[in-house]
Amino acid sequence: MNTMITRTITILAVVCMATLAFAQAKKPAAFYCKYCGHKASSVASLTASACFRHPNGPHKGRHALYEGSEKESYTCKYCGHKASSISSLTSSACIRHPNGPHKGKHAPAL
Repeated sequence: MNTMITRTITILAVVCMATLAFAQAKKPAAFYCKYCGHKASSVASLTASACFRHPNGPHKGRHALYEGSEKESYTCKYCGHKASSISSLTSSACIRHPNGPHKGKHAPAL
């Protein structure tokens, strides 16, 4: 009787671990643009389209890969301003931007 219970518990544990591993493996990778926060499923699809917040002007350049990890909050590398997403961080002007106050957008730190 004890052996049967132990086998059942072992089988259930293996099934639970396999289910968890499968669920984590199915989660698609997310790639973000460092200028606007656009999300794509692959680097190729991200860099294939024009970026409306590109430093050269709207739609004058392609999305660029943000090489940092996903975070709960993103910080500007110039002034320390925090935002919950790359999109909201890069939407406003930065007071300490290298081009001058309010002459460029916040940029996410890695």
